[in-house]
Amino acid sequence: MRERQLIPMDMAGAEVSGSVRMLLEEPDIEEVFGWWRPESGGRPPGRWSAAEGTRLFAVAERGVGIIGLAALTNIRREEQYARVSCAILGEHRQNGAGHWSMTELIRRGVRWDGLRRLETCVRAGNASSRSLLESLGFRPLDVPGFPTENAPSGSYVYLRLDLPAATPGYFPRGVSRRLCA
Repeated sequence: MRERQLIPMDMAGAEVSGSVRMLLEEPDIEEVFGWWRPESGGRPPGRWSAAEGTRLFAVAERGVGIIGLAALTNIRREEQYARVSCAILGEHRQNGAGHWSMTELIRRGVRWDGLRRLETCVRAGNASSRSLLESLGFRPLDVPGFPTENAPSGSYVYLRLDLPAATPGYFPRGVSRRLCA
């Protein structure tokens, strides 16, 4: 099994931060995490705080290095809500890195912030990402002006995962115990 870890960006060293900046040159990753670029008017998140409502992670794989980014954003603890985002380099997408990253991101959000409602979006034509999200329990969300089925190319489909409040140990079906250990 591949050894992977999420490295919180507020604890990452200069080497990891440098690798993350290089990741932003990948168009798919830049599309999801372009807000992290200070040169484009965004500001890199500093130490996470409740006011900022963001937890940003580098996705690392032993022997390879940084292979993607994952984030919990718009965290609202009182509403038990956050948005989740994950982008993995193309050559690592079909080996379970995206599934592992989302699984671990959700687990951390539940454990650290008490999250119960998570939302994300995916390009309408991106069947593999949508399939991955649906395997974790996400379901299409009806948003006015954004169809869930037969959405035009280039548009987005919004998805939500509602976790039951009564079972704190719950995790979506299909996640192996080995991944969650």
